[in-house]
Amino acid sequence: MSDRINLSFRRADMAVFRTIDVEGQRPIVHVAGRHAAALCPSCDRPATSTNGTGWRDVIDVVRSLVVTLSICVRRFVCEWEDCGQRTFDERFCGIGRGGASERALSFFADLARGRATRAVARDLGVPEHYLRLAVGSKRSVANERCRGRLGAHLAIDEASLKKGFIYATIFSDPGRGVVIDVGPGRDGAVVWAFCGLYSAEERKQVTVVTMDCHAPYRYIVRLAFPNARIVADAFHLHRQANHALAEVRRAAWNRLRTQGGKAAGQVMKDARYGLARARDELVADTSKRGARQRQAVEAALGADPDLAHAYQLKEAFRAAMAIGKTGDVTLFSAALELFDALCRGSGLKSFATLARSFRTWRQEIVNYATTNGASNGFAEALNHLVKNQKRQAHGYRSWLGFRGQILWCFGEAVDPDTGELVPLRSAPRGAGARFVQPSFA
Repeated sequence: MSDRINLSFRRADMAVFRTIDVEGQRPIVHVAGRHAAALCPSCDRPATSTNGTGWRDVIDVVRSLVVTLSICVRRFVCEWEDCGQRTFDERFCGIGRGGASERALSFFADLARGRATRAVARDLGVPEHYLRLAVGSKRSVANERCRGRLGAHLAIDEASLKKGFIYATIFSDPGRGVVIDVGPGRDGAVVWAFCGLYSAEERKQVTVVTMDCHAPYRYIVRLAFPNARIVADAFHLHRQANHALAEVRRAAWNRLRTQGGKAAGQVMKDARYGLARARDELVADTSKRGARQRQAVEAALGADPDLAHAYQLKEAFRAAMAIGKTGDVTLFSAALELFDALCRGSGLKSFATLARSFRTWRQEIVNYATTNGASNGFAEALNHLVKNQKRQAHGYRSWLGFRGQILWCFGEAVDPDTGELVPLRSAPRGAGARFVQPSFA
């Protein structure tokens, strides 16, 4: 243990002269200043005379090993008569008057990225308030005002921070796989504030903006990103079609339950999961669950003609979206027109409402084909990670704290070896302290 530490310790102004390795405890490394003189903090001139020494313990990290530095601190005497400070303690680069070095705090903060600080403190055997200090420092760096980068594809989606009460809008770049910024609320104002951080030339570089069918987002994006094609997210479109099918199923369930009792309505209840699945996927499923769901779907469709009709409409929309993913704009537009006509002539209220909603977003849906299937899939996955990070926290006392935490965990960083910008979440756990994270807007 002693040789390992002596070989790996590389502080320029320190020299290692003794190591104690007590089994089951944190290793202690005794260090002292290697220079005969020190600069006076008041007059910035060298002093060579000393007036005693003292010892101070600081937690540090040598490579990936947490150690205790027992530092021999000399008390220097400033011999310059015009200097108002007579004596001063020896100071070392990266080590303040706290109980942990800057290098250790950076290392601790990186280990705490995505985990509860209390658990990390327990694993490392360090006081919990050191982790609090480290995480707070990283949040402050992430919150410094500096413009982030915009790519060609901008994804906008909201995340629920407290269900039904508090929402945040996540701006991300699927191409780079990073969060660009986080804003409070889910109205047009948050998008407008985000756009105000970038010049008109920077906003013109964005060619694709994906979002769910949320009108306040669309109005502001049309104004702020003149060269961007707005794409309605395919996942939300399929969800609306499944919701329309579910309304028909619930109506059939209520009707059959009223006429034939609870046992008759159970047929519709058993088919709810099978009806939501894609038909080709359900047919190809050879498991026991697949066989059970196919049987339930056949029974439900045979029991109610309206449900059978609604199921065919849902599958027709899936077929249309599959055409859109190929990039054939003409055929996709024709398929949407046919689906719209089928919904209006079906006599089903939920699908007539769905068709009316899709007509409002027709151009944004057609853009799904013009962009060869651009979607908000990355943003949806990112929302899951953001919510997991929120749950692991011990409470965010301010919006800036939450925003800094998300930018710190899911932003981008500079690899110190190659200079390449990479997602910070792709850095190995414990190695992110080496990376330099640019500040975000």
